[in-house]
Amino acid sequence: MTIREFYKIYSQKYKDNKYLNDICLRTLIVKNEGIKDMSTFFLCFDDELKNESKIIEDIQRVINGEPYQYVINEAEFYGLKLYVDKSVLIPRLETEELVDTLIHKYLNISYNYVIADIGTGSGCIALAMKKYLKNANVFAIDISNNAVNVTKLNSEKLQLNISLLQGDLLSPLIDNNIKVDVLISNPPYIKNKNEVDKNVLNYEPHLALFAKNGVDFYERILKDSYKVLNQKAIIAFEFNYDQKNELNEIIKKYYPTSKVDFYKDAGKKWRYVIVCLE
Repeated sequence: MTIREFYKIYSQKYKDNKYLNDICLRTLIVKNEGIKDMSTFFLCFDDELKNESKIIEDIQRVINGEPYQYVINEAEFYGLKLYVDKSVLIPRLETEELVDTLIHKYLNISYNYVIADIGTGSGCIALAMKKYLKNANVFAIDISNNAVNVTKLNSEKLQLNISLLQGDLLSPLIDNNIKVDVLISNPPYIKNKNEVDKNVLNYEPHLALFAKNGVDFYERILKDSYKVLNQKAIIAFEFNYDQKNELNEIIKKYYPTSKVDFYKDAGKKWRYVIVCLE
């Protein structure tokens, strides 16, 4: 069977499945057949399929709800191909938007910033910052040892030199007397389990998803942030679409004179905030 024949059969067979869309099916074929990348997929259309049984096995996992990024152990983020497994959250497009805004609107790419990513997970934010801010000294912090190991693997694979610290929120920075210019975090912010899709609930790490009251991690970070921030530092958070007002109150509680810029994501929902300290 050729790739063309297989693709035609399975794209038709599962056209109504909510998890196996066209991009996902192509990705599974590309990964298993050793095709260079998605751009050369159709150039190989008439090649004989070599790993049919493995692709079918992967398709079954996806149609049952497992995110395809976990199936292929890979996710793309801001031009980076990252290893991911079930110990880390799958990077989201909304987080790319936060990184892009921060880099292009607030930071000078030639400056030697000290940057800390709190709750780094796969390392997506920290590694993207290091890739585009080559002179920056970037710290990636997570309470999960497994997440730190995933970030280490990605750092080595991408040859992006960052510093890894394991610990709870700002504690590793405080304990090591590290001061930063840019503090970034996409912490757990979901309050109720019924807010997320079933496949997210079943497969992604709850440690990275859920917060007791939705905003408690922001409060904890901001409460201790003065211990780690340099003058005129920047704080950047991703948050849930309905938390803008509550988060703004917390920010103003600790930094009443700061410049606070809230942004909507591509779906027109409030999603991230950038705080510039005076």
